[in-house]
Amino acid sequence: MKKYNYLYLFLVSFFLFGCEKYLDKVPEFDGLQQKDVFSDIRLARNFLDGAYTNLLSEVSARDGDSDWLPAMTMGGEGYPGRLELNVPETYNSYAQGDYITLINRKPGDLQTPYFVDRYFEGWKGIRTVNSLLENVDLIKNSTPTDVERLKGQAHFLRAFFYHLITKRHGGVIYLKENLDLNGSLDRKRESYASNLANMIADLDLAINELPITWESENVGRPTKGAAMALKSRITLFAASPLVNTTNSPGPWETAAKAAADLINFANTNGLYQLVSASGANSISVGHNGADLNQPELDALKPYRNIFIGQGVSKEIPQEVIFMEPNQLFDYPSNKFINPIPRLSLTTGFDILKGNNSPMCIGALANFVSKFETKNGLAIEDDATYNPQEPFINRDPRFYSDILFNGVNFKHTVGALNATGVTDLAVVNKQGKLGLDLHDPATPANLLWRVRNLTGYMVRKWCPNGAYWENGNKGSWDFHVNNNLMRMSEIYLNYAEAANEAYGPNGSAPGLSITALQAVNLIRNRVGMPNVNAMYTGSKDLLRKRIKNERAIELCFEGFRYDDLRRWRDASLPENEKVYFLEMRWQGAVSATYPTGFKYDVVEKANLAKTFNERNYWWPIPSSELVAAPSFSQTPGW
Repeated sequence: MKKYNYLYLFLVSFFLFGCEKYLDKVPEFDGLQQKDVFSDIRLARNFLDGAYTNLLSEVSARDGDSDWLPAMTMGGEGYPGRLELNVPETYNSYAQGDYITLINRKPGDLQTPYFVDRYFEGWKGIRTVNSLLENVDLIKNSTPTDVERLKGQAHFLRAFFYHLITKRHGGVIYLKENLDLNGSLDRKRESYASNLANMIADLDLAINELPITWESENVGRPTKGAAMALKSRITLFAASPLVNTTNSPGPWETAAKAAADLINFANTNGLYQLVSASGANSISVGHNGADLNQPELDALKPYRNIFIGQGVSKEIPQEVIFMEPNQLFDYPSNKFINPIPRLSLTTGFDILKGNNSPMCIGALANFVSKFETKNGLAIEDDATYNPQEPFINRDPRFYSDILFNGVNFKHTVGALNATGVTDLAVVNKQGKLGLDLHDPATPANLLWRVRNLTGYMVRKWCPNGAYWENGNKGSWDFHVNNNLMRMSEIYLNYAEAANEAYGPNGSAPGLSITALQAVNLIRNRVGMPNVNAMYTGSKDLLRKRIKNERAIELCFEGFRYDDLRRWRDASLPENEKVYFLEMRWQGAVSATYPTGFKYDVVEKANLAKTFNERNYWWPIPSSELVAAPSFSQTPGW
């Protein structure tokens, strides 16, 4: 690993321009004229850096805030605990499939989901990138390498912006030159296939233009590997049933090759190797296991360190390809890296003391059920699994990602739970409501203290011992890695595409590993056994386990919602339903209740989502149709 103070490396010396949607004027740069900006390599580089501030991934923060409705809620991984409203307003809109109301919210308004901002910010970023590409050859005091690297970043960013827009809204207009605002706006939307071809063309340019690695002062910028990773992600999306409606093998072969190319590239250059925590199969997490209620396990530390770690300075994990920088909070008496977005999205109420509106996401019981037993079987297929002792003998990643009742986790101080023991019971051993749950007697002005509703919390992004109060108070000698691309995704992309194109034991030309072997690499590195033979006998059987493996390995990282969409699984009843885990103390340990608690997985029918055919593709804001009537609305809206 290399160690860096991985702060906001892209120090932008300007704030982005005001914008009338994406049909805006050429951005201004601290009052300079465009010809002046592109007369100097330093100014041109800073100009392009501005586009990074427009890049809002599924888990990005904006202006120090978290997303009101992150993809982990939309994809059924969790449910928000904020109770200032009986049911969070944006959740109702999403659950009822009312995407037109969501997308028409004014950017920046309270409770506006960031996928609204993402649409408009994407167009701003595209405009900045195009301005750079149109003028980069005017730079006089630059070397050919300087120019090539600027172009590489620009082509990467343009493809990334369009991917974030088109994966939700379908085909739009692929602008390679900025619009002439004095000209006609009579433009029609292009097909997704057309946009796809342009994204791949931009990425192929970026792959040739970007360096394999950057010098230390530029670490964090996209590399050749990042462009290859984005190509793998986009080609997999295009091969999936949502786009590849005839299930043609060609797109699957293309996606398999894109992933295989990156795997070969990484192996050849000694980059992006999977972090090994294979010793995790030795942890003691059986009934009364010594490790069961421990907050951090030594055998899991290498895996946990992909996501969180001690100290403000980050150790960039060897499998991370592209990472989002954290913002530096610099108060007079303290300095620390802002943990937003992932930390406050998942365990916000426990560590953001005094913050009036964090979106604590509790993991759903029906999602947690996807974690296999340590025997490598789905819980419904393993006779040793006892639903009245659901926390024991699970996939080691369960103990990295999920915080459950009884764990000695020091994430709480003051407010409702100062014990250091996670208490998620509806009725605890003292016969009272669990300290990490909402007390009905809590005054309305203190509802921000609500902890959890679902019976599970998210541990993946929360370091043990971290908490954050108003201002600079708290304990924050930790960091959170906002990973956007890592090698695990690429192996899973390869496994899925190769299975569809060549079958479980087939492989893409030029790569020796099979689809099944790629999945096993991901499992083995955390001590899980190979995929059980009962799941490997056909393409259809392995497909189900690959989907499950993606759910587990990539959980709470912003993948799940779009995976369900591209597989056309979002409308399946199992993905529309919401289940909580409820625990009640039974008075004593017994044969029926080995922990003394009764565990009930309870459906919350009032929270179920409605996902119709038109919800597979999002509408565009109605304001776009006013600005350019020929820019047609997404079908169904």
